[in-house]
Amino acid sequence: MKSRRETNIAETRAALMRIARRHFAREGYSGAEIARIAAEARVTTGAIYHHFSSKKGLFQAVAEELEEEILEAAAAAGGDDPWGRLQAGFEKLIDVCAAPDVQRIIFVEAPQVIGPDAWRKIELRYAFGAMRKVLAALGDAGITRPYPVDLVARLLLALLRETATEVARSKNNPAVRAQITELVAGVFGVLSNPTATARGRGE
Repeated sequence: MKSRRETNIAETRAALMRIARRHFAREGYSGAEIARIAAEARVTTGAIYHHFSSKKGLFQAVAEELEEEILEAAAAAGGDDPWGRLQAGFEKLIDVCAAPDVQRIIFVEAPQVIGPDAWRKIELRYAFGAMRKVLAALGDAGITRPYPVDLVARLLLALLRETATEVARSKNNPAVRAQITELVAGVFGVLSNPTATARGRGE
C-alpha cells in the first residue's frame, strides 16, 4: 500500500505529465513554457524541477510515456499467428501514431530535443527494441526472409512514421487509408518467407 505522501507525489507527477503533453504537442518543446505548465497544474515551477530536474527531463518523461502507450497498443493485437499479430499490430499503430501528440512529440521533437543517439537508445527500450525482438523470433522460425533484423526494424519504423504522417496529413481520409493498407500489405509480403510452413506460422 502506498502512503498518502507517495500517492500525492504520483498524482502530481501524472498531472504534470498530462498537462505538459498537451503543451508540447500544441506548442512544441521550444514554445512550451514551464511557468504555464506549472500554473495549469497549480504547482510551483520548483515542483516541476523537483520531479523532472529540467524542462528536458519533463519532455523525455512525456515522450517515454507515449512510447509505452504505443507498445501497449501494438501488444493489444490478438491472434495465434505471430506474423498475423505483427501485421495487425502495425496497422493499429498507424492510426495510433497519426495522433497529433505522437506526430509532434515522438516523430518531430524527440530526436531533436533529446538528441538522435540518446533517442535511439531510448527507442531500444520501446518501439525499436520490441520490433527487433519480434523480427528476430520470426526469422528464427523461418517465417520471414533472412534479411538483417536491424535493417528491417528500421525500415518498418520508417514506414510507420511516414504512413502515420500521411494519415494525419489527409485528416484520416478513407481512400488514403485504404491505399496505405495496400502498401503495407505489399511490404509485409516482400518480408514474408513463402516457404514458411503452417507450423512455423503458429497455425
